Amino acid sequence: MHQENANIREFSRPLSPAEKLRKQIRAVLLVMSALTGVVAATAFFIADTKAMFAAFAGGLSQIAAVWVYGRVSRFEGIPAPKTLYVQFLLAEIVKVVVSLALLLAGYVIFGANALWFAGAFVASLLAYLLVLISK
Repeated sequence: MHQENANIREFSRPLSPAEKLRKQIRAVLLVMSALTGVVAATAFFIADTKAMFAAFAGGLSQIAAVWVYGRVSRFEGIPAPKTLYVQFLLAEIVKVVVSLALLLAGYVIFGANALWFAGAFVASLLAYLLVLISK
């Protein structure tokens, strides 16, 4: 019997924390985008186009915050634990500030459609839960 050498190298090495984080961020952004699209489509069919744009803005505000988190928390290799902790803490602080600023801006801009804005914002926050449950 002829047996080929299995290429298990890519499966045998552990993922670095940076690779794990990139995969998780990609998964969260994908689910956030899908949920934002669902809420925006619902807003369009129930209300009007202004509500749809408010829902898109609500979801995009949270998507932007997660994207910024991913950019701030980038690192190569495996850093020292203290460095890793400080970098993630800084990224989380930046994400919360961006998220709150965009949430406040959305309420000011979309006034009458703030309910759709907040609905998409909360739906995109559920992406964290959905990704954690699925993994």
